[in-house]
Amino acid sequence: MTIKESVLEGKIPEDLRILDSHAHLGEGEQGGLYIRTLPIEESLRLSKKIGVGAIVASHLKALYGNCIEGNERMMEFTRMYPGYVYASIFYDPHYHEQCIEQIEKYKNDPGFVGIKIHPRETGTTIAGKDYDPLYAHCVKNDLLVACHTWQTESANNPADYEPVLERFPELKLVLCHIGGTYQGCKDSLRLANQYPHVYLDFNGTLYSQIWMEELVKEAPLERFVFGTDQTFNDPRIMVGKVLLSDLSDEQKQMILCDNFENIVGKKLVRI
Repeated sequence: MTIKESVLEGKIPEDLRILDSHAHLGEGEQGGLYIRTLPIEESLRLSKKIGVGAIVASHLKALYGNCIEGNERMMEFTRMYPGYVYASIFYDPHYHEQCIEQIEKYKNDPGFVGIKIHPRETGTTIAGKDYDPLYAHCVKNDLLVACHTWQTESANNPADYEPVLERFPELKLVLCHIGGTYQGCKDSLRLANQYPHVYLDFNGTLYSQIWMEELVKEAPLERFVFGTDQTFNDPRIMVGKVLLSDLSDEQKQMILCDNFENIVGKKLVRI
């Protein structure tokens, strides 16, 4: 029985490994876009119910102006839920020294996975050089950076990464949302085909108007990673979208978990 057939019968295969590599967690506080976050226990209950075996997340407090405190709280979550919750530490160029100090403090911690950036929320841009010190540090230490991208946002246009990647061709970079729009998705695909360490967040299939079965033909399959963007999206949408797609079971397992684990070089989902 295929994954799709099993899900249509109301069952998620027990041996299916799902890793949500793009999530945001909070503690019931008011977040951006008039969204109130779920208490973390409820977020994790919902994720486990739909078969998610591990979550890589940044803290909403870090995203909205208090990166140092939010990052510390996110690392606390990894200790509260070891082997299930992993941290993507948020970096704000305005607090470079403090953020690098946190990254150094936690880079060998089993709960740490990488770095999250969001130029618009920090009043910076992809096109500028505010993040160059971070990129240099990440290349030197083989650390993964995940960046919010959206083609219609001047601060976050993925096409602006081309000169950045010329300066840092070894940078491991996830383009979150695959650039958001159809054009942003096409630009992101071009970057993934042009540079060896550019990866594409499958959450972008919600917005790009490109069927995921067609999208995977446009770049190497190992470049696609799975994310739900919870709290901003209901995680059931992306999980269901992939499980019920016409992708092969092998393609689904690579996208849902294997690719990301290979990128960071460690097993995160324990079955």
